This record gives sequence, C-alpha cells and structure tokens, in this order.
Amino acid sequence: MPGLVVFRRRWSVGSDDLVVPGAFLLTTHLICFVIVLISLLILEYDLSILNVKLLFYLQICYLAILLGSVCVEAGICIISMRGSILDSAARTTINFWIYLKSMVIFFDITWLVLSTMWLTNCYFDTPIDEAKQFFMAIVICNWALVFITLITIWCTFDAAGRSWVKMKKYQRSMRETESRFNYKRSGSMNRNWRQRKVMRAYQDSWDHRCRLLFCCMGGTDRNRNSFTDIARLLSDFFRELDVVPSDVVAGLVLLRKFQKIEREAVVRQRKNGTYEFLSGVPITDRTQFLALNDAKNYDFFQTVIHYMYFAQGAYGWPMYFIINRSKMYNLLPELKCFTCCCRPQTETPSVIEDNCCFCNYAALKKTLQVGDVEIIYATYHVDVGETPFFVAVDYTQKKIVVSIRGTLSMKDILTDLNADGEVLPLSPPRDDWLGHKGMVQAAIYIKNKLEEEGLIERALSHNRDRETSSFGLVLVGHSLGAGTAAILAILMKADYPSLQCFSYSPPGGLLSMPAVEYTKSFITSIVLGKDVVPRIGLHQMEALRADLINAIQRSVDPKWKTISCSVICCGCGPEPTSVVEMSGKDTHINQYQEQRDSARSTSAHPTDSSIALTLHQPLYPPGRIIHIVRHHPKPEESVLKSHEPVYQAIWADTYDFDEVLISPVMLQDHMPDKVLSALKKVIAVTADGSNSSLISTES
Repeated sequence: MPGLVVFRRRWSVGSDDLVVPGAFLLTTHLICFVIVLISLLILEYDLSILNVKLLFYLQICYLAILLGSVCVEAGICIISMRGSILDSAARTTINFWIYLKSMVIFFDITWLVLSTMWLTNCYFDTPIDEAKQFFMAIVICNWALVFITLITIWCTFDAAGRSWVKMKKYQRSMRETESRFNYKRSGSMNRNWRQRKVMRAYQDSWDHRCRLLFCCMGGTDRNRNSFTDIARLLSDFFRELDVVPSDVVAGLVLLRKFQKIEREAVVRQRKNGTYEFLSGVPITDRTQFLALNDAKNYDFFQTVIHYMYFAQGAYGWPMYFIINRSKMYNLLPELKCFTCCCRPQTETPSVIEDNCCFCNYAALKKTLQVGDVEIIYATYHVDVGETPFFVAVDYTQKKIVVSIRGTLSMKDILTDLNADGEVLPLSPPRDDWLGHKGMVQAAIYIKNKLEEEGLIERALSHNRDRETSSFGLVLVGHSLGAGTAAILAILMKADYPSLQCFSYSPPGGLLSMPAVEYTKSFITSIVLGKDVVPRIGLHQMEALRADLINAIQRSVDPKWKTISCSVICCGCGPEPTSVVEMSGKDTHINQYQEQRDSARSTSAHPTDSSIALTLHQPLYPPGRIIHIVRHHPKPEESVLKSHEPVYQAIWADTYDFDEVLISPVMLQDHMPDKVLSALKKVIAVTADGSNSSLISTES
C-alpha cells in the first residue's frame, strides 16, 4: 500500500509484496546457478564438435543470466523489506530494480528460445548424453519458471491502472496550480470528470471479472443486470482506495490482534460490567441466558432444533454427503433409478428439476426422518433471484413448512452479492422498510410460486382426516434461505397471522431497523459463535473497511512480518503484563477505539479527505436473535469430562452483530451441520445440569 506504479500504470500489488516472489526466484535461481556451475566443472565437453561447443556456450550464457537474476532478486528482496505498510518512501528505488528484472526476463526468454532451437536441431546429433539430458531438464524447468512468472504478472494486472495514474497525475498538477477561484472551479470539474472515468473503468473491470467468473451461466438479461449491479457495488466499495489484496490480508491479521487486545482491556477495566467475552459477545449481569430448565423454553428450543433439520434438508445430496460421507449407501434404496428396478413406484410428490435419480429428494427424505413429515412439493430450479425450496406437512408439530435452500450454486452467489437495499413490496408501501435486493427478488419469486401453484392450499387440504386444514405455517431457511424466508414471512404475514419463521445464520445486511422491529414478534434468528455471515452487510463491510485502514495506519511492522506472524508466529511476542505496561496498553487501546469510531463515522478517506467513500444505510439480521456461544471452562470448572467447549444459548441484541469478528472459525460456524451440532450440544449441557448462567455473583 499504495499500489505499485511501473510502466506508467498502477498494478494490484504493493512494493512490499515482492518479498515472497523475490525470495522464491532468488532461491530457485541460486540453486540453478550452483547446479549449472557444478555441471560445467564436472561434465566433459568436446569443444571441437560444433553442437557441443554451442551447448557449452549456451550454458555459460545461462550462468551469466542466473548471476544477474540472483543479484537483481536479492536487491528486490532487500528493498521490498524496508519500511512499514504505509511507509512506501523507503522503497522508492524498487522501480529501478523492477526495470532491471524486466531486462533479465527478456534475456532469459531470448536464451530459452535459442536453447529450444538447439534442442530441436542438435539434440539427437550431439554425442554427450548426460550433458544434453541435463540441458533439456534445465530448459524445461526454466520455461515453467518463466510461465509462472508471466502468470503472476497477469494476476497483478490492473485493468484501470493507466487511467488511475493519469488521474493522480492530473490531481497533483491541479493542486500545484490551483491558486485562484476560477482555476479551482475548472479544476474541480475536470477532476470529477477524471474520477468518473476511472470509476467507469473499474466498474467495467469488475463487470468483466463477474462475467468471466460466472461464464457458465449464460448471458440472460437478468444475469447481465445482476453483473452490472454487483460491479457497481464493488467498484463503489473500493472507490479510489489505493490498497492491494495483500493489504487486506495484513489488515485482517492486525484487526484480529486489535480486537483480541480490545476485548481483554474491556474485561480488565470492567467496562459496562463485562465479566468475559463468549464468542466475541460481552457477558454482563444483564445478559439473558435461555432458561432451558423451564419447560416452555425447553420445548421452544427443541422446536428450533427440529426445524434446523428442514433447513439442512433443503441443501439436498451435497450436504448429506458432507455430513454422512461413510453412509452414502443409505441413499440407494431411496433413489428413483434403484426403486424402479426393485419395487413398484408409489405416488410421489411434485419434484421439479431434480437430477435423473432424484438424489436431492432422496437426501431430503433421509434428513427429515425426525418425525412424522410428508413432503408435498420440492423444486430444485435455481437462477439469479430464484432459489430452490420445498413444502412439507409436519404432523409432529402440526405445521405446514416451507423450507428455502441456502447458497449452493454460482447463481446463488450472484443473489447474495446483489446486496443493495430495496424497498419491500408491501401494500401499503413503507419507504423505510428496506431489504437485501437479491433476497427480496427470491422472496417474491417463491411467493408467486406458492400462489400460482396453490401449494399452501394443497398442503392444508392434503389430509383432512388428520386435520391438516388447521395447521399453521412455518418458514425456515439457512443463510441465503434464512434471509429469503424472513422477507417472505413479512410479505405473507398479513395473509397468515399465526405465521412463524426460523432463520438460521441469516445475513447481517438483510432488513432496515423498522422492519426488524416488526419481525421480532414472529421471526427467530439463530447465530452460532463468530459466524461471519450475520455480521456482513454493506454497512458492516464499510465499517470493516474503515477498521482495516485504521489498523494498517497504526502498524509499524513491514507487511511480510505482519502476515508471516499470523502463519508461523515469528516475531510475535506476548503482550506486556506488568502494571506500568498494562496502563500504557490501555491508553493505546483507548486511542485505537477513538480513531476507529472516528474513521467509521466519516465518509472521507482517512488518508485523503478529497475521496468520498460510500456509506449505505445499515441493514440488520431479522427478528429476535438466539446466539449460541462457546465457553471454554477451566479443568476444575468443567462439568463434562472431555475438554470440549460448553455451548450455551443467550438472547442477543440486534446491534451485537455490527462488527465482523476476525477468527479462524468465522466461516466454519456458518455451516449448517455445525449449527445443528451446536444446538444439540446446548440441550446436552442442559441434560447434564450445567446450563446455569456462566456469570457468578461477583461484583
């Protein structure tokens, strides 16, 4: 950070990112240099033979190229290791070394071409077998190394890099000449025009990347519109931020460290009566643990576990395979191709766009063997804004269940990425009720499908002998399905007043606060641990962007040391623990918190106030939120004999998920099988009599 500018364009790599590729090439070329030198000293070359003489001189030339490569790459590594992430002045000479390296690459490719020509014309006629075989191996390895180098250069190519450089050059010239009002006015107009040009270039670049990534999806109007919306969001989010991908990685490493130290300081200072942090959530005497020793609460929590099976079943055979790798043979009796041969086909529900053997439907039936459940309809059709779902009659709970699948395909990812806020289609309209655009589209699609096919009515009238007509309606889903189910619940609440919704691991950027308040009476959300998805929306990502830049600004270590510290713990000592040092650390944390809050509250770039960053309206997870938290008790406190963490359930506030927690389990905690397992462990702890609050009566 900032991006490297060479050959009159900006690249998606910083001057401090060249340590790793430089060290790799340096090591490789140094080894090659030693091997080639030894081969020249050991092997015998009869220089009276023209082919052998050419081979000898080619190797001498390669030795010179290797020596130049080693010297240049050593210089690149030394220069790239200087300074901190923002202190690029210490690395200003890196451009000179890059130009030298480019010349060496040119000579290297020229040598490879000549060597390949020698192999083509002279290899079979040359009498020295060992030397020519060794030479062929050197040429092949060198071609592979050049190919890897060129691929790396291509990966760091910034499509809008030339426009960026022109804009920055123009901005510098305008700052130097803007001394009178008329210059300022015309300069501002030109600057805005050039900024818009760069933004268009970046939007086109993101649009191209989306089309390339999702090339297998076809070029429908819906897809093209989604690509355009997503490209606009991404280009707006990264608007004029002179950061490269490795800066984000280093920022996440630093942010995790700051978050950990901050939580330790909060507990140590007893801020807001915080006793400890469980899964990133402060535990105080006001924290409400679910009283599962109460029969009503216990039954409700069992219902939460029951409907998690429905949310998991919507994923079909891929999720079944992940959970039951060693028991996939259990699906065989349920597959259509198997049942057709072995027993007569009974009446089946409507199953739309499943594969030829109905693998998804078979996995669904196996997953729902948790009660008396009958599937009425299942569709596995998927498109952008069109999500698979199924309808079932749950005789155990006396409910009609609509379960919506989460993210499983590239088209689902496009629905997720279309994250701008959109007014919910209500009658009468409420302008302040906003929802995630992609999930609003998915909810409208499912609502129309339910109405056009008469699926709810079909389920209610499915078995009048068992009084299905009096059953209530429940909507469930996980991840993308959770967000879609929550929005669908809002749209259908007027028609089904007793409707309930269980939203497992819902996205954080889902609903505006007025809509969230409305849903607290009929939607229950469940979040596990440090799951990143309920903490991610455009607003939360903008806060994360500010936090990352703030963390990078505070860093005094070079980037390579920061990243390697998180990988192999080199150079990372423990935090100071003496009283004097602790006081200084608390002051440091207080300053960090003040700077972080200030960075979040402004729409200007922290290092350049002329850059206006995007700020979206906050969107939040729906309904009341049950947060499943982990507690790692000390051996003497552990009720369980194993060293496994204890899982407990607390009622969380909507604002508890406003910050992304950087953690190794932030993705793992989102997986549906992990959510279901944690829910069961909460009940298991209750059965062992250890579900009492973790907060003692200490003051």
